[in-house]
Amino acid sequence: MGAISVTQGSSGTTYSTTLNFDEAGGPTGFVNTGDWAGLGLASISSADGVHQVNDYTASVGPWVGTGNSFFGNFGVTMVFDSDLTHFSAQAWDPSGPSSFSGGGFKGVALHDGVEVGSFFSSPGPAWGGLGDEWWDVTATDGMVFNEVQLFGFGFSPTTYVDNISWNAVPAPSGLALIGLGGFVASRRRR
Repeated sequence: MGAISVTQGSSGTTYSTTLNFDEAGGPTGFVNTGDWAGLGLASISSADGVHQVNDYTASVGPWVGTGNSFFGNFGVTMVFDSDLTHFSAQAWDPSGPSSFSGGGFKGVALHDGVEVGSFFSSPGPAWGGLGDEWWDVTATDGMVFNEVQLFGFGFSPTTYVDNISWNAVPAPSGLALIGLGGFVASRRRR
């Protein structure tokens, strides 16, 4: 039986599709949730509806990514056009360690709005150059997901996300073309 694993660590993996918000001509400032739909990221949004991309190294600290990052109050939600098998991103949030009064950070993987995997980081999110900043989601044995949420539980959680990458499951028509290409190649060899 397959599983979805959500982990937090000191390093991440780069997958086939990448988004670091520093791409030439990419939007900055207040952005629309669908500005990266051409990459397969149907929407990226903050919970308060104010979505921003800027270089926060001067105002927040040099440890918040390199160049531009996506910023969202109360967490960031990413919804993809197709099912994914792998996802990786850096995330920072000042929510702090988990305690009786709040804190901690959570990564959630969903498929069509249903939670399929999650991890609650009680040490808390990376902040101030401390803590593990990489979040990875991996699907095994045919499992998939198409949404990732990253959010803190502090009194004023402000989540920064950068260096997103993912592997999408090819659409059925794409698989058919790959199969047809293999069939044609095998016919030529005979």
